[in-house]
Amino acid sequence: MSADIQRNSALDFTKGALVLLMLLYHWINYFVSTEGAIYTYLRFVTSSFIFITGFLTSSIYPAKHEFNYFYVFERLVQRGIKLLVIFTVLNVLANLIFSANYRGEMPGVQGFFDRAGDIYISGNAKSSFWVLLPIGYFLPIAGTLLLVGGGSRLFLQVVLCSVMLSIVVLNLWSVSSANLEMLGVGVLGLVCGTYPVNKVQRVFNHLLILGPLYIGYTLAISIWGVPYILQLVGVCLNVVLIYMAAIRCSVMRTVYDRVVTLGQYSLFGYIAQIGILHFLRKLMDHVDFPAALVLSISLISAGFLTIFSVMVLDEAKKKFSVIRSLYEGVFA
Repeated sequence: MSADIQRNSALDFTKGALVLLMLLYHWINYFVSTEGAIYTYLRFVTSSFIFITGFLTSSIYPAKHEFNYFYVFERLVQRGIKLLVIFTVLNVLANLIFSANYRGEMPGVQGFFDRAGDIYISGNAKSSFWVLLPIGYFLPIAGTLLLVGGGSRLFLQVVLCSVMLSIVVLNLWSVSSANLEMLGVGVLGLVCGTYPVNKVQRVFNHLLILGPLYIGYTLAISIWGVPYILQLVGVCLNVVLIYMAAIRCSVMRTVYDRVVTLGQYSLFGYIAQIGILHFLRKLMDHVDFPAALVLSISLISAGFLTIFSVMVLDEAKKKFSVIRSLYEGVFA
């Protein structure tokens, strides 16, 4: 199979929808509350990014590069390093520019580096743009696993079981690592990506299967919260649900195409939304509008500006080679 494999627009739609859900998650942080029951039902969003990264890595990358696993490994290492650099640069800039975010005061550049161990190793310390960090770690690990195992599903399943066992053992010792848990989600995505998309699609193509599973999951997290096992279940169910919605919503071409474009620039969209929300929060602090109007304006504006920024970037890439080269150098 050649490198010019056509993109799966439903997968791009899924990524775009996850960006919008992440926007909703951050909007609630900035304009409503940093705590509350609503987060129980949105916990899947962050994990879904690394899950779908794993899925695409094993489902698309090998075939796109003619199953040259060494080349795939090199590409994933490069992308992982880029994400780690982007994560660090964005945090340094955020701590230089902003004195506070939705969680309160920013720690400052010195404070960020003082907590570097808890940020970069365990992932348990707070940081901006955090999802970039575990994905940055995961991509080189994924490349290594694909190279060593030759894309073997059985090998990836063994690795997945080992990671899950490690997480369970650490929890028994009252030790947790957000980064390790996200890596587990990514490896689960890798395993799922070894199954053909059309087969997965047939399994979940009927609401008689998906509906009861989702109802059961919703009841479970309402009762017990979101322990790690339910987080894994929620990621799989919600990603499949969005993917199936993408297939059915493709007739709504205008909306569908905008979300697909957002999915094609999901990393840029994720970064842009943080800056947009911060700007809107500062702006709304200087207007005397009723609370309901502030919430409505801020949410609609954030969604519009995020999609608009991606559309501007897409057009600029087509017209200006320097912007295309710059984007590919940083994000591709």
